Amino acid sequence: MKHINIKKLISPIILLLLWELIARIGWIPNWFLPVPSTVLQVLWEMILSGEVPKHTGISLLRGFTGYGFAAVFGIGLGLLIAWSKIIENIFDPLIELIRPLSTFALIPIFFLWFGIGNTSKIIIIFKACFFPIVINTISGIKGVDSKLIQAARSLGATERQLWTKVFIPSALPMIITGMRISTAISIMALVGVEMLAGDSGIGFLVIDAQRTFDTERVFAGIIVLSILGFSLDRIARMIQYRILSWHTQTSLEGGRT
Repeated sequence: MKHINIKKLISPIILLLLWELIARIGWIPNWFLPVPSTVLQVLWEMILSGEVPKHTGISLLRGFTGYGFAAVFGIGLGLLIAWSKIIENIFDPLIELIRPLSTFALIPIFFLWFGIGNTSKIIIIFKACFFPIVINTISGIKGVDSKLIQAARSLGATERQLWTKVFIPSALPMIITGMRISTAISIMALVGVEMLAGDSGIGFLVIDAQRTFDTERVFAGIIVLSILGFSLDRIARMIQYRILSWHTQTSLEGGRT
């Protein structure tokens, strides 16, 4: 695991110091831009009261459920489409018809069909995450170098061995990239749907504070979202590095002269 680069923390620290200075001087009203130290104090109180852990846990449960289903069905369908021309002819038009539709444009329909509970929220997250994963899976499989396929076949590889030893390992970087992209998308979809219709979750926490003009709580919620998104991305990077360490090493060796 790589150590955190201290140099990358300089710009966020400078930004926070400037924000603190401007807010304390009073150039901008505190109701518009609160003092960062005050926001952190409010956030700490919300953590101690259990409010932040409660809403964060609910959001994570929704996010992981929708994302998990999207990963399973996205990779599965992507592999089937890449494997069979018949399946591709059936599902490819449907994917291309639904994929361009905005997830938030479909929210009213999902609410009508499934209500405003967790089910509709999970389906919305699923829809947002599904397409990057399935498209990257298809692209990864279809982008496998034909020379690798020919070499494997010349060595007597069976169809099953081609998939387990050539197609899937070669496509794995694209598949993992699609999953990582969907990690950020899941957070955006989750927050949006919780803001539109919800009585729990981080998105609800932020919009509820906005309704009462409690700017400190709004910024506290935004900080939680930032930390959550950053942490999930770092976890995704770490998993990507662990799974694809062989690919990274191969790429580095291939680039040497």
